[in-house]
Amino acid sequence: MAREAKLVEVPFPLKEKEHGFWKQFKVMLAVTGLKVKLWEDTTFILVDVPLNSAEAKKILPLFMCLDKPHRATFFIAKYARTAFTGSYNEAALLVHVRTPLGKGVYCPWMIVNDDTAMIYGRELLGYPKKMAEIPFNDDGKKITASLTRRGIEVISVQAERVKKEENPAPVLQMKTFNFGGMWQSFAFNPIWLFKPREVIHESYTAKTVLDIKHSDYDPIRDLIADYKNPMDARIVKTDILGTRMMWPVGLTGVRIFGNTFNLKFR
Repeated sequence: MAREAKLVEVPFPLKEKEHGFWKQFKVMLAVTGLKVKLWEDTTFILVDVPLNSAEAKKILPLFMCLDKPHRATFFIAKYARTAFTGSYNEAALLVHVRTPLGKGVYCPWMIVNDDTAMIYGRELLGYPKKMAEIPFNDDGKKITASLTRRGIEVISVQAERVKKEENPAPVLQMKTFNFGGMWQSFAFNPIWLFKPREVIHESYTAKTVLDIKHSDYDPIRDLIADYKNPMDARIVKTDILGTRMMWPVGLTGVRIFGNTFNLKFR
């Protein structure tokens, strides 16, 4: 059963064929506050993997710690329709954390194959987006996807739908803590708290085969304890409606800048 979310009427509807500054300005307002369908008909492969705790703790800002059990959710997604660019694919690692403001996720690494999506994600929401090749093929039963960057196939995944879930857990609708984005200043950055809105249309448990190779430019394998034995896996179809609770809640400095440099900037 799909999770329902009521859409609000907005005074400036997003028009599919509208171009230029005015359309982009309306998109920025929608991202940071209004319930507008920014991403429609999105398919996610989600794989929960155990973390290498010692390495993962090095990239956490002050007052943030790993939630128990120590895990991250890896995903590859295909965004079929968007309000601000064309269809594009994306991969990310979401670390599950505890903070004084509650539990949530922290994103140290995210990759896209569209430059507009990269710019919006980095500049508005602090996602550390970089560019790569991300083929994504779904035949309705099985999905195969991969990510190749700087000549290295960093990730490949095969996922097969197994059993439909009646009450699925959220995909992105959780407290999210990112640093950078608005007011960023390279080595010193605000930490933003926000919570995406979503509608889940269908969710399946999944049987997956995941492979992650080491790359100096994308060292996520160092953060994961055992990618060959995931804790959980799903295939989910959603709409994403923007965000809420866009608050600055902290500040990072030189230590985190150094420890996340390869993940964010190389």
